[in-house]
Amino acid sequence: MIHLTERVRVYTGHINVGVLLADDGAVLIDCCADAAQAVGRLAPAGVGKVAFTHYHRDQTGGLTALASAGARVCVPEGERDLFDNVEAHWADPARRWHLYDDHPFPPVRTTSVPVAQSYANGDTFLHGDTRVTVLHTPGHTNGSVSYLVDDDGRRVAFVGDVLCEGGRLWDIHSLQKGEEGLTDYHGFLGARAELAESLERLRDAAPDVIVPSHGGIIQDPQGAIAALLERLEACYDQYASVSALRFYFPRMFTEFDGREDHMPIRDGMDPPSFLRHVGTSWIVVSDNREAYVMDCGSPRVLESLGEMREGGEIDSVTGLWITHYHDDHVDEIPAFQAAHDCVTRADGTVADVVTRPAAHRIPCISPSVARVDHVTAEGESWEWNEFRMTAYHFPGQTYYHGGLLAEGHGTRLFFAGDSFTPGGMDDYCAMNRNLLGRGRGYDRCLALLEELKPTHIFNCHVDAAFAFTDAQVLQMRENLRAREESFGDLCAWEHVNYGLDMHWVRCDPYEQRVAAGDAATVRVCVTNYSDGARVVGAQLDTPSGWSAPATASATIPAGADGSVPFRVRVPLGTPSGRYVVPADITYHGRPLGPIREAIVEVV
Repeated sequence: MIHLTERVRVYTGHINVGVLLADDGAVLIDCCADAAQAVGRLAPAGVGKVAFTHYHRDQTGGLTALASAGARVCVPEGERDLFDNVEAHWADPARRWHLYDDHPFPPVRTTSVPVAQSYANGDTFLHGDTRVTVLHTPGHTNGSVSYLVDDDGRRVAFVGDVLCEGGRLWDIHSLQKGEEGLTDYHGFLGARAELAESLERLRDAAPDVIVPSHGGIIQDPQGAIAALLERLEACYDQYASVSALRFYFPRMFTEFDGREDHMPIRDGMDPPSFLRHVGTSWIVVSDNREAYVMDCGSPRVLESLGEMREGGEIDSVTGLWITHYHDDHVDEIPAFQAAHDCVTRADGTVADVVTRPAAHRIPCISPSVARVDHVTAEGESWEWNEFRMTAYHFPGQTYYHGGLLAEGHGTRLFFAGDSFTPGGMDDYCAMNRNLLGRGRGYDRCLALLEELKPTHIFNCHVDAAFAFTDAQVLQMRENLRAREESFGDLCAWEHVNYGLDMHWVRCDPYEQRVAAGDAATVRVCVTNYSDGARVVGAQLDTPSGWSAPATASATIPAGADGSVPFRVRVPLGTPSGRYVVPADITYHGRPLGPIREAIVEVV
């Protein structure tokens, strides 16, 4: 328990909890499960109120017990439904499939609590001699608020996850937000403007200290705010300089017009005469009138193949390659496979998603289940008529992505899925797992393009072909190397990928169906982005009566994936329905709280 004044303290659990003491009890700002017990020793009258900065599950540990004991629950005005009506969130199919918007994004509470009051900007309340003012500070979430606590001549700001010590962010992916009418999917760092406005409001409020939810107390608020504002602008500039989004939505980047350090957008090239482009599919037509198809996301692809056959352009379809799992590329694959008896190939990461989509919760995901006949190995080649095809793991736009080189007719055609456009890299959705580091993510993709030297690169959404010069490939790779450092400075973790990759901790399967009386199996999967081995501990917060092991742990080598397995028995007589099972995580000795979840549908 850290003393800021005699009546204002901070309890340090997996988050920092504000504790305001008075004769009639305590007020908590946010809470964790063990905070109430610690506060009870200081405030015999107990906890009378809990005020929240935002809705995330790691902020609300122990809330159900506190509310049951009579504590008044007070929440940000814009996030009330995420406290007292969470069942609607978990029942909404739009929060499960075809995910193009991330707000609200997990972790949302799993059970509702009654809300006594919701706070808007400028609201105030007194607790004994302590005055509290509410400040609307969106950015980390749409409805985030901060609490300015004035006591004994000091002003303390409890800010949730608006910023961390040293002018950094707890995570970067939470700033994913659509701009100018676009979905969140296209909004990398899209919340930076409203976060900047929140930071300016905090700066104007002139607190003596800032208490963030995570990390140390900020003793130099003005310096931390200035540092974060500067980092935000520098990181966005760096991202924008090679962003493919400039090709699709140039109006979003007019502030950078004329910048010589921003990579120019390439001119397109006419595709070879044996290629056809339909929707998000490229179709290769061989000399013997067979067709090889890249992706099938809409009925229009099937209609076009039928028209090509009726017109004598093709006689049959003899191959399908799946570039990546996004719904606009895979929705119609089951219908395609029913209509065309041919081999479907995909990279292993892609195959894992399209054959068991319920196991994942990632952007643009489709519930359509596809068949993959052959999972390709790295660099595996096969002959298809006069073409030689070679498959690669190609973790560009999304980690779950493959690239295909087709050599024939004197060309080297590289089908890059959605990973590149003439404007650069399609890394505008952090939830796609665009990882930084040598040999990871786009650096791996660019190194492969350097090696293969394709004559044409194809994006599934772009009619024209294009290619990058050696200088442009070098510029993008150098940008990524610099980004690892600059975004690392922006992020309050030992490596930037912990802040970029929302899915560095994930549950597999995300969703499963289990009969009452049977067992569910869940693996808590972790990617270790650190230079050394890390120990992860996990515990599942199962419904009452369900049988699950206590905390289990695993040691994960540097740079590797690992998992902690659980087997959960669902009792006979459990009512049918969807049950959210949070996973409480400790990583390298740092408790993180219940930051991820699995869904068990009991049938």
